[in-house]
Amino acid sequence: MRTSRASLLSALRTTVAVVAVAASAVLLTTHPVEAAPATDHPAPPAHRKVPTTPLDLRDIPTGTPPAIGCGETGPRRTLLHAPDGTTARAPRRVVNAVPLGDGWVVQVGGRGWPSVRQLRADGSVRREWQRTGYGLAVSPEGGAVAFTIKGGKVRVLDRGGRRVTRMPAVPARWTSPAVVTGDDCRESETSTGCAVLVGNERGTMSWATSSHGIVDTLPFRSVTTGRGPWVGGYTSFSDEGSCSVMRRGLRVRWTTCRNSLSAISPDERHVLGLPAYLDGLGPGRLDLLDLRTGQRVRSWTSSRRDSVVYFDEVWEDADHVLVVTFDGDETWSVVRLGLDGSLEYAVPPRRSGEFGPLHLQER
Repeated sequence: MRTSRASLLSALRTTVAVVAVAASAVLLTTHPVEAAPATDHPAPPAHRKVPTTPLDLRDIPTGTPPAIGCGETGPRRTLLHAPDGTTARAPRRVVNAVPLGDGWVVQVGGRGWPSVRQLRADGSVRREWQRTGYGLAVSPEGGAVAFTIKGGKVRVLDRGGRRVTRMPAVPARWTSPAVVTGDDCRESETSTGCAVLVGNERGTMSWATSSHGIVDTLPFRSVTTGRGPWVGGYTSFSDEGSCSVMRRGLRVRWTTCRNSLSAISPDERHVLGLPAYLDGLGPGRLDLLDLRTGQRVRSWTSSRRDSVVYFDEVWEDADHVLVVTFDGDETWSVVRLGLDGSLEYAVPPRRSGEFGPLHLQER
C-alpha cells in the first residue's frame, strides 16, 4: 500500500468534470447514477451494539459442499473443485483460481512475479501469460476475469474464456486488478462494454481503464471492492490503521476508520468489513456492514480461547459467507457463516500445519 503524497493529493483533488467522466463513462458503464446525499463528506456511521457470533467451531454441523469453486492443495498438486462437481488438476503453487466456461483461470506463484494460466476442463494449459501482477478480478456474474501484466497492461477473459480483450494500459509498471464491472468487455449492439479498476503495486494510486478507451485516475489510494454502481477502497493507511470510503456513483455515501472493505453481497445490501489494521497470521473479527449506511449489522469474532483466524472471505449467496479458517491446532476448514448467525462446515477440518491446503475462488 504504497506512491507519493503529491500523487495522492492530486488524485483526491481531481475536478468534478474529470470525476464525472471516470464515474459515468468508466465505473458505471451499465449502471445509472442514483441521487446522492447533499454532502460529499458524510459523518462516520454511529457504532451501536449488534449481534455477535463467536467463531467457536467445536461441535458445529457439516453442511453441503461450497456452491462456488474451491481448491485443495496436496503434496504435489492442487485439485480444483468446480461448482458443478467436476475436478481439475492444477500446479501445486496455485494462489488464485476462478472457474470460467468449461475450465479455470488460475494464478501460479513462485520465484519473482506470478503467471496466469487458462486451463481446460482436464487441467491442461490453453494459454499462459508471464510476469503478471498479483490477483484476479471477477465480474459480478462470473463471466469475465481480469488480470494485469508488467507495464500497466490489463487483460480480460470473457465469453466463457474464448476471448481475450486488451484494455488500455494504465500509467504504472506493476498493477493489481480489483474490480471488473461487466461480463462482456467489448462494445456491441448488445453490450456497453466494461471497465477494470486497478491499483499500483504500492497501493497508493488507482485507475479505471475501460472498453471506451478511457483511462482515469480514481479518488482512492487503493480500490478494494466494487459491484454495480458501488465502489469502495482505502483513502489512507498507516502503521496504526486505515480509513476507507464507500461511493455510489459520483458521491461519497459513508466513510469508516473501523473497517477495511471487502466483498459486496450479490443483492447489494451488505459489504464485509475486515479490521482497519491487518497484522499477524490473519484477522479474528469479521463485520457485516449495511452497504448504504456503513452501520454494522452483525459480527463474527474469535476469542483468545478459540484462536480462530480466517482467510478468503467470499459470498456464497446473498445470505451466506464462506471463509477458510485456521485454529491453534493447525487445523484448516471452510466454514459457512449465515447472516442469521448460523455456523456450519462446508469443508470439514483437516490438519496441514502452517500453510493452508484450502482456497476459495476469487469472486
